[in-house]
Amino acid sequence: MNLEIILVGIIVGIANFVSRFGPFYVMQKSRQHSQKRGAVWIKIALGSIGIAAISSMLVVATLPPLMESPNKSFAMLVGFLTLAGLYFKFKKIVPATLTAALAYGLVYTYIPFSF
Repeated sequence: MNLEIILVGIIVGIANFVSRFGPFYVMQKSRQHSQKRGAVWIKIALGSIGIAAISSMLVVATLPPLMESPNKSFAMLVGFLTLAGLYFKFKKIVPATLTAALAYGLVYTYIPFSF
């Protein structure tokens, strides 16, 4: 695996984690008068890490095939839209990820459409 691909995955994961965890951190810090609860921080951190990991895996998994054959960018778009749509509709990441992977694989393999 290329070092550039690994770096892109790490950067995307960090950026996604910060974008998910950052607002909760700022909101908690702005409430100085309320009591602090440790369990809330654990839930927020674990929820943020899960989404960041899935997103960075999506980038790392789709970047090498996209670099080899850029004409298959439509398959990546279908996979991403499937993932985002199912996750926002049902709020369950595992079925959304598996369905998006299936959609990406089917479009990548069987549809010769390119941009």
